[in-house]
Amino acid sequence: MERPYTMVQYQHDPRIWEADAMSRLTLRTLASVALWIATGAVANAQHLSALSSPADCAPVEPDSVQISWDTPCDSGDWLFEPGVGCRMWDWHPSPSDGATWTGQCRKDHKVGWGVVQWFEHGQPIDRFEGTFVAGKRQGAGRYTWNGDDWYVGLYEDDVPNGLGTARIAGETFSGQWQVGCFRHGDKAVAIGVPRKSCERLWMRISQR
Repeated sequence: MERPYTMVQYQHDPRIWEADAMSRLTLRTLASVALWIATGAVANAQHLSALSSPADCAPVEPDSVQISWDTPCDSGDWLFEPGVGCRMWDWHPSPSDGATWTGQCRKDHKVGWGVVQWFEHGQPIDRFEGTFVAGKRQGAGRYTWNGDDWYVGLYEDDVPNGLGTARIAGETFSGQWQVGCFRHGDKAVAIGVPRKSCERLWMRISQR
């Protein structure tokens, strides 16, 4: 059984202080995100009650996910692609499948608060709850791929950017995301962007 940190350890070990501070900051941020999502959902429900038909916006595909480790590959929702690595399966909708959007459209773009629900062969799959600006996700949002894989946090220009937490392939990634990319130790995750673009990003940062 692990012993709790003593006050002396907490005061004099900066690693413990920083880890605890980040944990508290992340929890506060995620709590704010959850409240923001709940508030938006109520406002959106009130708005939808006045609509006579669902919004018709330009279709978009579910978010891609690529990871740097191979453990989950070739099982469940994961596969190994040469030159790419381990990633989520592609979306293969039938002609009658697509995605629904509960919010508004302006000039064929999603705007404001709403929920996007994707379907494959008549079954619900990926789901996003949050705000769109000119067709792109912006601000707090929640994305779920299935019962095990999800992201809750901030978006910018349609990808995770800023504080957020993801549960991907049995691993939890919590902290500052950069343009859809997150790295912790020897594991890296790319959401909505190719993992190679994340590697280029981290290379540029390391050269500054």
